[in-house]
Amino acid sequence: MKSNNIIKTALVLTLAASTCGFAANESDIENLEKKLIFIENQLFTPELRLDDLHKERSQYDGISGWFKGSKKKALDAEIEKQESEVNKLANEMNKLSSDIQSMVFEVAKTFEGKGNYDKAIEYYMKVSNLNDTVRARIAACYKAKKDYQQAIRWLMDMSRTDSTLLEVVDCYHLDKCPKQAIHWLFEILEPFQNNAAEKTALKLIEEYKYSDLLYDYPNYYTRLSDIYIDKAFANYKNSVGTANSDYKKAVELRCQENNEAASTVSMKIVSAYQGKYTEALEILNRQKEAAERNYQDKLRNAENEISDAEHRLRRAIADSERHYMDMVRNADMALKRAEDNLRRIESNPESTQQQKDSARRSVDNARREIERVRREKPRIIHDYLRPYENRVKEAKDEKDKLVRDRTNIIEKYIAPYKKEANKAKDLMTIIKNLHSANY
Repeated sequence: MKSNNIIKTALVLTLAASTCGFAANESDIENLEKKLIFIENQLFTPELRLDDLHKERSQYDGISGWFKGSKKKALDAEIEKQESEVNKLANEMNKLSSDIQSMVFEVAKTFEGKGNYDKAIEYYMKVSNLNDTVRARIAACYKAKKDYQQAIRWLMDMSRTDSTLLEVVDCYHLDKCPKQAIHWLFEILEPFQNNAAEKTALKLIEEYKYSDLLYDYPNYYTRLSDIYIDKAFANYKNSVGTANSDYKKAVELRCQENNEAASTVSMKIVSAYQGKYTEALEILNRQKEAAERNYQDKLRNAENEISDAEHRLRRAIADSERHYMDMVRNADMALKRAEDNLRRIESNPESTQQQKDSARRSVDNARREIERVRREKPRIIHDYLRPYENRVKEAKDEKDKLVRDRTNIIEKYIAPYKKEANKAKDLMTIIKNLHSANY
């Protein structure tokens, strides 16, 4: 049973945790263990009783229970009572199991605090929900043991955040793997969004230089320069002075790579951002043309829908006369059958008056129906054509709406490209201002 599985899981953890050897936690765990055993014993009896009640109740399903209403009600009431008791005890087990999980985690933290990292890892691994909090502690223990590769493995199993990646960087750095450390620093920094972890990463990436850096990362200075340009953009609105410093740093880094004058390098950056703006405008213009084509396609589709709907209506108009004549023929045939039936019944001496009256009523109804069909020809034809006429109207309304919404449809299509063009223009303007202020 499910509740027994909960008990077994909880007891395994409890018994394991009770060997930790810390008096402060040991008594608490022992108390929980006693409660678990007590509830297990309590739960056993109502579960068995509930199984028996369900078996007994099943005997009164179907025909066998037709005259056992009072017995079934009594059993149902007893089943409800036992289920309530089982659920209550199961909920207590769940609560105790959760408490034990928390306690095992605290025991692990105690081991970690005392520097017994192997034991700490052992107990962290006993926690059933290995979420990021637990994984971070396991990684910290491996890191403290200087088993950096294991620490990295656990860190990489966590949600990917800049803070977590900083820990990965530190492990690679401590493990004397500078190439990997730089790789993950760039992962944090690109794109740069000016958060605290990125600021730390930016400081570290220049501290972690090593002899083969430019061999491993030939474009190291350009990539780092781009990050400082992004940082200048992030700071420009609130602190022009900081943005100027970031921009000068970006230029200096490029000078180190290209061995050119700062003003020349800065002008190349300006030209690059002018080029990006020009490219964004070209893309926008192409997308404007695509938006117009897209709109014209929608318009053609709408016109085709109108044409198709009108074609179906014309066919329906031709069919409507046949549809009406079919109704007349069916009504005539129904009257003929009713009259034949009346003659047969009236000629049969064994026919009852009730049968004759019923047959006469059928004839009268059939005559009224054929009169109605002949009298209501325009309405019948109109009802037949209504769905086709409605579809023509809907198709024309859809086209009219399309014509009214032309500007909005095109604007919505090009909105993301216009946004990119405006962004490129703003960045170009900032770059020009930074260049003018510094060179």
